[in-house]
Amino acid sequence: METVYYGGASNNDAALCRNNDSCRKINIYLVHRFFFVCNFGAVLTDLIVYQSCTVSLKLNETLCQLLHTNSSSQEAAAIEAKVQPYASIVLMYAFLLRTVLPSLLSLFLGPWSDKYGRKPLLVSGYMGFSLKFLILSILCNWTVNPWFMQVAFIPLAILGGSCNLMLASICYISDIVKENDRVWQLAWLNASLLFGIVLGTFTGPVIYKQYGYTAVFGTATLFCTLTLLYVLFYVPESIKNCPKSSLQSLFDFSLVKELISTCVKKRDGFNRYVAWCCILTLLLTIFAMEGDATIGFLFVREYFGWDISSYANYTGATVILSIVGTLFAVKLLANLLGISDAALAILSFMSLLGSAIVKSFAWQPWHMYLSGGIGLFGGVPGPILRAILSKSVPPQDVGKVFSLTTSLETLTPLGAVPLYTLIYKNYMPPVYYPCPAWLVSVALYSIAILLVMCIARRTARSNNTSYVQLISESE
Repeated sequence: METVYYGGASNNDAALCRNNDSCRKINIYLVHRFFFVCNFGAVLTDLIVYQSCTVSLKLNETLCQLLHTNSSSQEAAAIEAKVQPYASIVLMYAFLLRTVLPSLLSLFLGPWSDKYGRKPLLVSGYMGFSLKFLILSILCNWTVNPWFMQVAFIPLAILGGSCNLMLASICYISDIVKENDRVWQLAWLNASLLFGIVLGTFTGPVIYKQYGYTAVFGTATLFCTLTLLYVLFYVPESIKNCPKSSLQSLFDFSLVKELISTCVKKRDGFNRYVAWCCILTLLLTIFAMEGDATIGFLFVREYFGWDISSYANYTGATVILSIVGTLFAVKLLANLLGISDAALAILSFMSLLGSAIVKSFAWQPWHMYLSGGIGLFGGVPGPILRAILSKSVPPQDVGKVFSLTTSLETLTPLGAVPLYTLIYKNYMPPVYYPCPAWLVSVALYSIAILLVMCIARRTARSNNTSYVQLISESE
């Protein structure tokens, strides 16, 4: 077996933790606990649509109530046609606000966390979500212009948002998990995220119908605050003996320079071709999924007359299928049957491609559920590609590479959301059939399959290469 040496600083404590099964199990349990937090995105979308109707467009409140009480009626459909284009613009700017700054911060946070630890990123991320939901729970007590809702996303953006949390969590897992276990643990991380979506999807509409918007966002505030406290007091730092940090050390532009050099410089121990193919494939996946999520509720509400409860049932069912499919694929197909990571990724992209085709040609409500069944393995690409990526870079550079990756992932929807919104707005169903927006996803997943084939070909050449860390480059 050929051995490739690479230089650079190391983290001995993280290495010791990788070899300590009890330490690894405890920390993995903790890091997955972070994501059992409610996701009430559909309720927020519903609130913005309603406020756009009553406040921005100044339609009769009784008519706007039809969106809640009789959303399948012709009157409600006519109101939707007027309100949705405006509401989609509000949602797009909310998305821009919560993604642009975190994506820029991510370029500093990854290299910074390699030296000063992952836990501060987790704490700041959940603090941002707690403040976001707290502000929303206050604002929804009044009938305000939906543009005022953007205020809630300001602290979230400043503190890093979901970009920050994903970066910290992936790096945390890479710190403490052996290479051959990473796919499984990243799959559990993905399943935990999806579980939060299911929990929020099913409970959000129920809480709203019984107690209103304030109770929904108040519940989310409580969950996020409890998770913040849990992380603060019970989650151990994966990088030990960290030096003292300051705000000034965070905004050190030499960190960005080092990050760029790490990700583009050709050297032993860094499979640049595989790494960048993984990054590009992840970006295509995020682009398609964010676009689908942007128009999903608007599509079924306009085309099938679904209300928030109907959409919650559909989303919950598809997410549960995705959780089962992800864990089944990774545990049985990969671990027990020995199917390669690349083959599993291709299978998952074919699953996503088939699901997008069914959505595009859907004309009955049950077709949406059929698309969810076909997309059973839709949650697999993320864990698989991130595991391949983590194996293609030296351990001490994981934070830098994933910092760039999460930053690009966060910026990618900046193109996806406007594109899908524009296509949907100008080619709204049922006038245009099949729905062109879903066909964009079909094209993106097709390109992703070709990229994974390239990854498989390159890794097949270098599968006998391992990386052994030197004590220091100078020695």
